[in-house]
Order: sequence, then C-alpha cells, then structure tokens
Amino acid sequence: MAPSPHLSPKLAVGVGAFLLTLVATAATRRSAGYPASHPLRSWPSVLLGRLRRELPRGDRRSLAWLAIAAWSVLVSILHFGGIHYNVYTRLPWWDLLTHAMGGVGVGAVLAMTFRTSTLRSPGWIPSGVLAIGAGFEVYEFVFKTFWYRWSLSFYVTDTAIDLVINTVGAVVVAAAVTVHRRRVGPSDPVAADAEPADPTTDTD
Repeated sequence: MAPSPHLSPKLAVGVGAFLLTLVATAATRRSAGYPASHPLRSWPSVLLGRLRRELPRGDRRSLAWLAIAAWSVLVSILHFGGIHYNVYTRLPWWDLLTHAMGGVGVGAVLAMTFRTSTLRSPGWIPSGVLAIGAGFEVYEFVFKTFWYRWSLSFYVTDTAIDLVINTVGAVVVAAAVTVHRRRVGPSDPVAADAEPADPTTDTD
C-alpha cells in the first residue's frame, strides 16, 4: 500500500500552515484596533447581526454590504470557472488574481463587521486575513487532493505565494480605511457606529 501523502514530507506544509495560523492569530489579537470585546467564536453572529440590521436600510451601509457581496460572487465565479475551464493551468497569474481579490474581500468583511475598532486602527486586518488564509491552507491540506501530484518545493512555493498575495489584498483594505478615516473622520455613518449596538451581537 502506498504511503499517505499526508505522511510524506509534504506534511511540513500542513504543519507549517497550522503553526502560522496560531502565530498570526496571536499577533492579530495583540494588534491595535482588534475587536477584543468579541470572542472569535462570536464573529459569525456579529456579522449576521450586522447584515440583519443594515441590509434593509437602503443607505450607504447597505450599498457597502451589497458591493462586498457582489465582489464575493465575482471571486467565486473566477475561482470555480478557473477550475472548470482549467484556467489555473493555462494562466499562472489567475491564481494570484483570485487570491488577491479574496484577500480584499475577507478584509472588507472584517472591516465592515468591526467598523469602530477598524476605524481607530486598521492594522489588525492584514494579520487577521493572514490567519484566515493560513487556516484555509490547513483545510486544503487535510481535505483536498490537488496537491498530491505536486513536488514539495512547488507546494511550499505555491502556499507561500498564496498567503503573501492574500495579505497584500488585506493591506489594500487597511490602506483604504486609513485614507477614508483621514478624509471623513470617525463621524462618517458608514465607518462609525452612531446607534447603540445590540450587546448580544455587536458592541464594537
């Protein structure tokens, strides 16, 4: 019986991604602007609470969420279309494109979900996206098979590039928040929370 690829030297990629997830998560929690009032396990409920309250408003917040949703759909189309039509193999930069756009999308979701703390300091967004991206690499190592045919050096290089490009996308979001903050200040209705928050979903 052939040995499992998970027990080959490629295990180093899975273990490395797992350790990076832990390190990036710890760094994020220590970063200025991190929404420390929300445990990680509460983040999905905070996001859903935001969406329930803000999507029906028809204001700038609603438009921002709709733009993020449209962006996410576009990234999904590019990703799954790239797989179906074998674009990833024919165009090596396609992977860079989808990862960069994914980093922007995840960073935007974090920034919109925790607007007040992000407006104070968006520096936590890149490390947060790095932690999420590294966690996704662990998921791919455990549950996907596409990397079985890759060499160790190619797998390491591909994973490292993916994580760097994801983080670059998040840096773009952090930079955009910084520019937005300098231009309009914390009183902007999209960037800051003017109304009392629901303590069960969002106190940020």
